[in-house]
Amino acid sequence: MPSKLAVLTDNFSTLKVKNIRIYMTGQLVNLLGDWMQQTAQAWIVWELTHKATALGIVAFLSQIPFFIFGPWAGVFADRFDKKNILLITQVLTMAFAFIMALLIQKNVLLLWHIYVLAFLLGTATAFNVTAEQTFIGELAGPGNIKKAIALNNSLNQLTRLAGPAIAGWVMASTTAAVLFWANGVSVIVSIICIAIIPSRRPDKAEPEGGLKQFQEGLNFLKRQKLLRLIILFAAIQTFFGMSLVQLLPAFSSIVLKGSADTLGNLIGAAGAGSLVGILVILPFIQRVKRSCVVIGGGVIWAGAWYILISFTHNQPLAILCQFMASLGAANVLTLSVGLAQELTPKNMRARIVSTFMMTILGLQPFASFLVGKSADLIGISKMMRINGVFMIVLSTLLLAVPRIYKLKTSISIPAVRNQVIS
Repeated sequence: MPSKLAVLTDNFSTLKVKNIRIYMTGQLVNLLGDWMQQTAQAWIVWELTHKATALGIVAFLSQIPFFIFGPWAGVFADRFDKKNILLITQVLTMAFAFIMALLIQKNVLLLWHIYVLAFLLGTATAFNVTAEQTFIGELAGPGNIKKAIALNNSLNQLTRLAGPAIAGWVMASTTAAVLFWANGVSVIVSIICIAIIPSRRPDKAEPEGGLKQFQEGLNFLKRQKLLRLIILFAAIQTFFGMSLVQLLPAFSSIVLKGSADTLGNLIGAAGAGSLVGILVILPFIQRVKRSCVVIGGGVIWAGAWYILISFTHNQPLAILCQFMASLGAANVLTLSVGLAQELTPKNMRARIVSTFMMTILGLQPFASFLVGKSADLIGISKMMRINGVFMIVLSTLLLAVPRIYKLKTSISIPAVRNQVIS
């Protein structure tokens, strides 16, 4: 039996791989800039409109590309060099950040500018995320995919903790343009790190067309009942949980009577909870055989805390609720993406990941728009409460499905043979 310390540090063993260290260095800087920009953009939209609907529209436009381009992003990543895809998407991301910085600095930024750039950035991100997830798996090597993804998500949550807090302080003391300039520079660091990593010869492209390859991915998904169940849990967390993030600017201002600092504290608390969840809790639950039960339990846990936060007007309690909800939410998505890759043959891994992302993140824009519009009609707190209830009820019903239908989850991949529901 490994010691508790060995379990906790197991995910960091992937840092022994030089290329993983190089890539994660760029990620650390890039993600910090990204969270600073996301926080600044959300607050700017709220200051321009004071409408939750506008926040929902921005979220919709930034996420709908996952639904539109998701299938092709996976086929693209399976057929072409993932490193080159990452370099191209990162250059586009840098350009969009600099454009926003100029518009703010020149004091000519309008809401439609944000809408257009949100869609363009979302399109680049749809191709980037799919290539990134499989690229990390290739760098880590067989047997280390979940560890590498967990490490990457740890960096995401660490920067989510620091980035919004820095953004809130910067916006309170100077112009938001500084944050967009900073994000553009952070992307440059990421580009340099990716460029340093030696190129790999992509797998020989399959003779079938892109549509045929996508259909093959769907057929594989139909045969993997366990994989479908995992995707459903992740979709619930995304649709009802992640869609609430867009309401935080309005929640900070209207419910908590706060400012940009309050928003930074709430997002930072969510980042802290996710970081603790991934670093402290995830290493232990990765060893639990009933992975679907763990994932479903994480959704239920998060939903309960979203309900609690909907009843509070107290900032410290709201921060605590955000922290506690994120303990479960982060593990749901981290475990889901890792298992999706381990359950999938290498030659179609990017296609399955893109289908996974399309199902999860592709649903989020519709949820974001509906949640934003509904929050304007019935109130922010009530919307949070309703979403929390749906997360608990739907996940509880799904946990009963394997026993009702006697779901069999025999898997041919040795690395995940113990990931079954008894």
